[in-house]
Amino acid sequence: MAQAWAMKLYQSREWRELRRAIIQERGLRCEVCGRLVHNASDLTADHIRELTPEMVQDADIALNQDNVQLLCADCHNRKHQRFGHTGRGVFIVYGSPCSGKTTLVNQLKLRGDIIVDMDLLYQAVSGCVLYDKPDNIKQVVFRVRDTLLDAVKTRLGKWHNAYIIGGYPYKAKREALAKQLGAQLIYCESTREECLARAKERGVFAADWEKYVHRWWSEYEP
Repeated sequence: MAQAWAMKLYQSREWRELRRAIIQERGLRCEVCGRLVHNASDLTADHIRELTPEMVQDADIALNQDNVQLLCADCHNRKHQRFGHTGRGVFIVYGSPCSGKTTLVNQLKLRGDIIVDMDLLYQAVSGCVLYDKPDNIKQVVFRVRDTLLDAVKTRLGKWHNAYIIGGYPYKAKREALAKQLGAQLIYCESTREECLARAKERGVFAADWEKYVHRWWSEYEP
């Protein structure tokens, strides 16, 4: 069922005409599995780039034919993980500090996913600017992280995918966590030099982050 903030769009004349035009042009076939259906009502016109309350007002996104695909009921439910299609992906994205882990997750994430990122947790708990990590609140931040990891482990809630971002240089520890969470490991590949160059871009925190990078590479077990 569409979110309440999207109902105005889906009930509009513009959306109904767009859906009708797409079906006339592309036919009664699911664009994911290729299944041919008998009636137009058996197809859902689904936004490829998922709408948000902000984007629903943008006609270039919400009413863009190139952003709409036709899905059969099974593929639509599978995409939104409903009615028996409840498989969730859990991914541990690890690597050196400043290796691009957060950038990678930002490219993969969708609305409704969970992201466990120590940098963001420090910022949320302390109110400090990003990358400022006061040492005196470390235990509290770690407790918040562990609570989130337990929610991922027990599949608490109705989130879609979960991304856990961290250094995890020790092979045994990251593999044990992956087994505990039922997660897939994704290594954010980079060189020490690339990470040090990015660390220098972190302004007043550059020296601290250069130390973090050197420490990680001294501990890393491939």
